[in-house]
Amino acid sequence: MDVSEYRRQVEAEAEAAARREPAFKKALRKAGPSGRAGGGAFPSTPTGDDDLSMALGVIADSDATDDAFTAALQAMSLEVGDHLELIDTLLAYLGDAGNPPDRRLAVLNLLQEISFRMVGFPAKRPEYMAVLRSIIEDPDRKLRRVAIGILAREKDDYVQRRLVDGLEGKSKSLVPAAKAIQFLAYDVHSEYFPIARRIVENPPSQGAKVEAVRLLAADPSARDLLVGILRDRSEKTEVKMAAAVALQSLDPEEFERQARRIVLDNEEDDQLRALSLNALTYFGSPAVQREDEELARRVESLNSESRSRSVKKATAGYLAKRGG
Repeated sequence: MDVSEYRRQVEAEAEAAARREPAFKKALRKAGPSGRAGGGAFPSTPTGDDDLSMALGVIADSDATDDAFTAALQAMSLEVGDHLELIDTLLAYLGDAGNPPDRRLAVLNLLQEISFRMVGFPAKRPEYMAVLRSIIEDPDRKLRRVAIGILAREKDDYVQRRLVDGLEGKSKSLVPAAKAIQFLAYDVHSEYFPIARRIVENPPSQGAKVEAVRLLAADPSARDLLVGILRDRSEKTEVKMAAAVALQSLDPEEFERQARRIVLDNEEDDQLRALSLNALTYFGSPAVQREDEELARRVESLNSESRSRSVKKATAGYLAKRGG
């Protein structure tokens, strides 16, 4: 191969490589930092890699475009396996309240993704947890909730205590009561049950009451309370449905008795009746149901008379299984 032919081949390969260039590299080259790259707050790249150097510059540049910032995160995501210190850069950015909330959230999402896939991340986990704790009172609602949610799933003692204190009125609530109970449900402790009972009795919101009822599915002493909710004609359907699911988990036999009563009751809500009937169909005792002629007649009546699509579907499933 002569020199001119070799040059043409190299040029063709370079052109093809440029066409295949990842989008993040194109974005970095098109929208690089505005001149204030670097800075004392962020470490310089540990290698001479141009893409990584540019990415670090973009992260440190407050005037970088959104596209450039996203591209920089993509580049860092690809390199973090070889450069663990990049996690420090990301943590510093996340913990700086002066940075834009949407970009801090993007960094948090990247850190969470890295934590799942990177073997070396556990070495950085203590620092990660510390930064998350530092932003649970951040003014940005979305960033705050994501951080609290991650800590709750990690069963972090500090955030659990702060959530409980908020529910008990001992400190300012980090999130609304319903959300706080959802977060606590990631790691249910018996000490939460009295709080849940108080919320059921005097709920700050309908959503909080529903979440408190769901939490009581883990409380062995809540059986009578859940049955009382199911029998209360003045109770909202959403709360009763949560109580039905909780009771089924807590005491399947008692739930089956209550589900039967609900299906037979002409005054019950159609949603609750459909839920109860579906539960009887798929989780009830087949032997008991084969002998229950009263229930079978009621289901047949509902199948032909009810105007509720959910009830009709539930009755059809029950009759098909019983007939089989």
